[in-house]
Amino acid sequence: MIDYVSLIARLRPLMTRTEIDQTFPKDRYDEHGFGGKFGIQIYYGPDATRVPDAIARDHIVERVSFEAPFPADIPIYGFSIGMAREDAEAEIARLGLDASQPPNPDYFNFTGKLPDGFEIWMGFKKDRLERLTLNQPNQSEIEEERRRFHEMRHEIERHQRELRDAWKSISDDDDAMLLGWARHCQPWEDYKPSEFMRYAEWLRTADADQRHVAALSWNWDYGLAPLMWISRRDDCDLATALHIFFGCSPEFYLKTGGDRALVAGGHGELLTFDLMMDIKKRIERGFYRRSSVSFDLSHPFEILERYKPTPEQRAALIPAGLPTKFEGRRIDYYNGFGGVEMPAFRIN
Repeated sequence: MIDYVSLIARLRPLMTRTEIDQTFPKDRYDEHGFGGKFGIQIYYGPDATRVPDAIARDHIVERVSFEAPFPADIPIYGFSIGMAREDAEAEIARLGLDASQPPNPDYFNFTGKLPDGFEIWMGFKKDRLERLTLNQPNQSEIEEERRRFHEMRHEIERHQRELRDAWKSISDDDDAMLLGWARHCQPWEDYKPSEFMRYAEWLRTADADQRHVAALSWNWDYGLAPLMWISRRDDCDLATALHIFFGCSPEFYLKTGGDRALVAGGHGELLTFDLMMDIKKRIERGFYRRSSVSFDLSHPFEILERYKPTPEQRAALIPAGLPTKFEGRRIDYYNGFGGVEMPAFRIN
């Protein structure tokens, strides 16, 4: 076992994953816990999906740490785990390591560069060497570069989020709201931004039946802007409005009693709640004069009743006087949307 541990003691930063696997064979990981049972931890650099290629080292060791139970009789650059700080002072001085003390008086650290270029960090606890870490050359500069990269990427992402969410603050121009959403909506890679613009432009020229199909086939993960736009059209069919309304899952908001402040306080998605309540108000004041498409609310009502709403909750969330069914033109998934033609590029 000593020979094996001696081999482990020679592990260093900049070794490749293949070289590490020769010391820690994958079929023996359980035996040595990938070094943990011997008091050694190996850290690879982040992969290129997280940082630029120039500072990505996912296949290269960046840091090797030694701590108990690593054997005290095997020195690392003249230092041994568990050695007294006073016994290490001569070697510390020879190497010119810098000292620092964290707020906890029980700890004392030394850092610096070794003659072979590696960076060393040693942590003493109650004047006993608790951990010794070897870093790749220029690790400090590399980490600083990564920090700057992450700050820059965070700023870019923040700006993209602002652009993506700008449509939510547009309340006086439905078309501007819809187009603002379309210009910056690309949650996944399955559609190009131009497809969302084409969809939005088509939606503005579609008839009420086409917009009904659009609502039925909409993927809500892409956002609520198209549904909001559809529900605000004066020729929006009542069936379309009801589909969007119950798609907001009103049963989820029953406990709020229609109190927007409770929703804003973490009891649901505020934008969804606002869309739902806007449709409720429009239904109750007779905004949706068109009712040509059939609908059947028995299933949504059945779901609602499972939550045992009180009369007050029902009145606060559900439009008053809703008929359970309406026999009109059938447009649904099961009859091919009643033959309503839709563009090939529709988003769903």
